Amino acid sequence: MADVLPVISALPEVPQDWLHSEQGGLALAWLYFRGMQHRQLDDLLDIRPAEQLLPFRAHLHLIHRRSELALSLARFSVLQAPDVPTRALTITQLAGAAAMLHLPAWKELYRFQIAQAPPLYRGIARIQFAFDLQQHLELGEATTELTRALGDLRHDPTTSTYVYRTLVAIALDTNQPGAALNALRKAESVAQGGLLASELFLSRALLTLNLTQYPITLETATAAREHISAPDRLASILAVGSRTLAIMGQRFEAVLMAQEAAALHRVLDSGRHAILNHLALAYLHAGDLPRGQEALSRADSHSQNAGTLSWLARAECARQSGGDPLPPGDGIRAQLATLRWSWVRAYLPALLEQYGVVTFAPPEWTVRVSLAGPVRVWMSGDELPLRSTRPDAGLLALLVTAGGQVSRERALDALDLPGKTPTARRKALSAAVAALRELLGWPGALTVDGGVLRLSDAPRWEEPALPGRGREDFFCEGRFDPWVLEWREERALAAVPD
Repeated sequence: MADVLPVISALPEVPQDWLHSEQGGLALAWLYFRGMQHRQLDDLLDIRPAEQLLPFRAHLHLIHRRSELALSLARFSVLQAPDVPTRALTITQLAGAAAMLHLPAWKELYRFQIAQAPPLYRGIARIQFAFDLQQHLELGEATTELTRALGDLRHDPTTSTYVYRTLVAIALDTNQPGAALNALRKAESVAQGGLLASELFLSRALLTLNLTQYPITLETATAAREHISAPDRLASILAVGSRTLAIMGQRFEAVLMAQEAAALHRVLDSGRHAILNHLALAYLHAGDLPRGQEALSRADSHSQNAGTLSWLARAECARQSGGDPLPPGDGIRAQLATLRWSWVRAYLPALLEQYGVVTFAPPEWTVRVSLAGPVRVWMSGDELPLRSTRPDAGLLALLVTAGGQVSRERALDALDLPGKTPTARRKALSAAVAALRELLGWPGALTVDGGVLRLSDAPRWEEPALPGRGREDFFCEGRFDPWVLEWREERALAAVPD
């Protein structure tokens, strides 16, 4: 459902005369374009070679980095595209092709389109303009254009979700995890109650990887298999999951997940694709130099990120084979000087040391709980949506005050759980455990073993904030668990002078 929702939401944009004429193929092409269904659009163009679809051919050439073909088709299509949607798309693709070829007028082409287009097409142009600015490392201007695009497309949750997703990537590239968290939360708020949630899997995986929340990254990648049917999108998330597994020391599993990503693109055993850079790095991280070299021999490096990954893999091949260090060209040297991928520090430490590369230090993964008032919890500075009156909030408060673990019997006695029978209360405790795991983000966040409930020590749990002297009644405000009432009474009595 999530994959087709963007297509359905674009239906009101299609001119009525496209739907009731021989231009039905044009209408379908527009829907696939707006829904970012590139494989379906490619299949449609194979069976409908009409000139009216040239703007969409140019778009696909841009997607696949065939810039000269895109430029040629866009130039011809400007003369063949009288309809507002196709003409707007053509000019935008013309600017995109010029940007990819580093032609001097590419910004002027974008600004011309932005100045004269209606809001919808202006917003689409701003998004592609921002993408090209990002590729040229003009991240400040890219962020400005994306912010303006949100105003042009305020009634389009699909595109707004994409914009916020891109803002997450830019914030990560500029080492601003707080801004990335903020953009992701906004994306989640406009993603139509979860119907577009699959659009955010990659952003969440990249963000949690950069925040060193590796178990959550892996959980996100694993869950993506159940929610994403588009092979290219799923492969990108699995590539992040593969890196995470390697960092966690699970090298064999990392190779398997990277192979799965390559198989989704049908290039595991033959063919060329950028995903093979990830597979090569997985092999190299596992110490399999021959297979790493073979995968790298078929890896494309057409984009800037893919080029950097490819260079890192080739440099690691040279290091592992004992050869001379691979000399970086000017472009790679500039990339290495500002390398902002904190995961590389944990993934290729020996290589970075060889070249003297300093990446941003990954932030420490922390969890902070406040019991001075309603129970609240923050992970890496981001407040999680905990309902302080629910049993899972009481369970979290009990665990953090008990050093991270309590027996099941203690939890059953201490918490104000629904149910009058022992069986009902045990079921309520199990439900609270499940809710707390979901809140924290991965199944291992809270384990139950041998009758003991234990919080994971993967993050660093800060000392919980407690109310000050004389304000004991504010401890876990709004909760009436037996252990909470006992805590308040004991602290209040301890504060009374003899």
